[in-house]
Amino acid sequence: MRAIRNSDRLGAMRAIGIGELLWDLLPTGPRLGGAPFNVIAHLGRLGCETGYFTAVGEDELGTQALDEVRRLNVSASFVQTVSVSTGVARVRLNAYGVPDYDIVSPAAYEALSAVESMSAVGAFDILVFGTLAQRSEGTALTTRWLAEAQPLAVRLYDLNLRPGCWNVPLVEQLLGLATVVKMNEEEASILAEALSLDPDGAMALARSMSARFGLEAVCVTRGPRGAALLCDGTYREAAAVPVDLVDTVGAGDAFAAGLAFGIAVGWTAERVLDLGTRLASLVASRPGAIPDWDPSELGMEIPRSNSGPGQVRVDAAEPGPRR
Repeated sequence: MRAIRNSDRLGAMRAIGIGELLWDLLPTGPRLGGAPFNVIAHLGRLGCETGYFTAVGEDELGTQALDEVRRLNVSASFVQTVSVSTGVARVRLNAYGVPDYDIVSPAAYEALSAVESMSAVGAFDILVFGTLAQRSEGTALTTRWLAEAQPLAVRLYDLNLRPGCWNVPLVEQLLGLATVVKMNEEEASILAEALSLDPDGAMALARSMSARFGLEAVCVTRGPRGAALLCDGTYREAAAVPVDLVDTVGAGDAFAAGLAFGIAVGWTAERVLDLGTRLASLVASRPGAIPDWDPSELGMEIPRSNSGPGQVRVDAAEPGPRR
């Protein structure tokens, strides 16, 4: 079970992310994105205090990125400015609104310098990271230091495997840092073969992965067919929430935010899946990865205090956070 940080639970729940920050060049125009950043931005909408480790260039896109980070109420204190162009990704949508990405490299986020001291970061409850930016030494070292600094935090590894941008040793290293892993069906199939995991369905794979890497939770998303979650030994599946689809850009990241949030506040597997699927569908009904939305639109109670964003509490009926 996850340890409770303080007796009045939770105070200000805090989420830190690390990874790519880039402009998605969508048919409707550029929008700021990067998978771990999208997760962090959605966690901010759920009431967490948020911060993000990345780098932007000394260019107009970098200035605009910093403005957008702040507009989304994500702290830019850990964003470095470097002499490499700010990241961009050319995005093509198929007839079903599913994106294909052409990620430009080199990019500023790949030049993040390792942070050697965690003293300025402070305590946090959730750490979010992916795969793409972890190929850079500065990002990899900082992620490890963050993971070691808060061993009781929910450490969410959202795979987002891009062709040519990952390898098996890197994925194994990141799985070793995580407590919670989220992947889609295609990634689950790839990892089952690459890591010799049990391929006999989502439940078997999740149990196999959880046992090998000591994970608290393993989640496999299935697009319009919902998601499957193994959490503290309990396996559950949930259907997707019906929606008028606009595009699926960032829908998986929104689901990941719900997953991390629900686990951090100690919800059951069923309720975690409910939040994740509702949030993913809400985002898929609007253009871009981080569209405007409000927790009241989710149709379920989100635990938060009356003192403003970042102040999160757990209802008395809810169990305490798990470890």
